[in-house]
Amino acid sequence: MDIGTKIKRLRENKNITQTTLANKLGIAQNTLGLIENGDTKKIDFLLMDKICKIFEVDLNYFIDESKYR
Repeated sequence: MDIGTKIKRLRENKNITQTTLANKLGIAQNTLGLIENGDTKKIDFLLMDKICKIFEVDLNYFIDESKYR
């Protein structure tokens, strides 16, 4: 599962809209949509740090495939 899909699942599990999450992250909703759809392959580390804090997950959640299948 790619990073965008994991972000989307976290967002949906918390019942947060793309617009709300994008505002919290300080990015455009369109940008978040591209990330969630896998159309953006490079994600800034600072953005990932914000995502981890919002969803209270460790960065390893996005890196370690074997733990989250």
